[in-house]
Amino acid sequence: MYLTHLDYNDTQEIMLSRLHAQVEGNTWSRQELNSLSWAIGSISGAVHEDLEKRFVVTVIRDLLSLVELKRGKDNKAAIAGCIMYVVGQDPRFLRAHWKFLKTVVNKLFEFMHERHPGVQDMAVDTFLKIALKCKRKFVITNAGEPRPFVDDILDSISQISCDLEPGQQNVFFQAMGHIIGSQPDASTRDALVARLMELPNQSWQAVIRDATQNIAVLQQIEIMKRLTNILKANVAACSTLGPAFASQLGKIYVEMLHVYKIYSESISKQVATGAPHVTQTLIV
Repeated sequence: MYLTHLDYNDTQEIMLSRLHAQVEGNTWSRQELNSLSWAIGSISGAVHEDLEKRFVVTVIRDLLSLVELKRGKDNKAAIAGCIMYVVGQDPRFLRAHWKFLKTVVNKLFEFMHERHPGVQDMAVDTFLKIALKCKRKFVITNAGEPRPFVDDILDSISQISCDLEPGQQNVFFQAMGHIIGSQPDASTRDALVARLMELPNQSWQAVIRDATQNIAVLQQIEIMKRLTNILKANVAACSTLGPAFASQLGKIYVEMLHVYKIYSESISKQVATGAPHVTQTLIV
């Protein structure tokens, strides 16, 4: 950052020449590319927007060329991660170029289905970073669009998140919480929250319905895991929505208290037996 302030052209030239050497294959190294991408991302915002725009476009073009040139999923995944890191570090560029931002986010949604190690984590983490820094762009109707992009995401949320692990889904819910929370109109925001939480709520209601008919289902390990994942999704959304989460909390609050009471009593009974290490068992 300091070197960039001292002599932007020189710093940029060093970075671009090192990147070009990677593209040419003279000094190809995933580690070198990671370091270079981190350096490029770290000077975001250091210069005037027009200068930075030219630099970022050149970097992304070179990285995209590298994806085409390199063989092997490991190499392609590493380069894709670098592209998304550089892009995610420059919210000013993303906010100024809606079509590019939309393309990046749709690409991240594609990566959320990619089983190659690390790619899904990269996708949800980058989506969270972009959602935090560009959230308003998702809830307004951008030029050339019939409606806000958040509506498109919520319409396809089950398809977008279906291959994510529970922990990754929670990061996705955090990101959506940032986006939806930036909607200033309360009634519109509540409607978006309801759509976001529709799948967890359906799963929650199914468990509650079964438990109403037979309370013993709550002692099944799979049901406990399911409830845990549902509640963690709620925690993730609540952590970024804040007070806007009230409408969702109202839907599950009373049932949640009953479930808590049942599990608390069950734990107390098991602890009262005096069995050794009972608090370390999977169920408790």
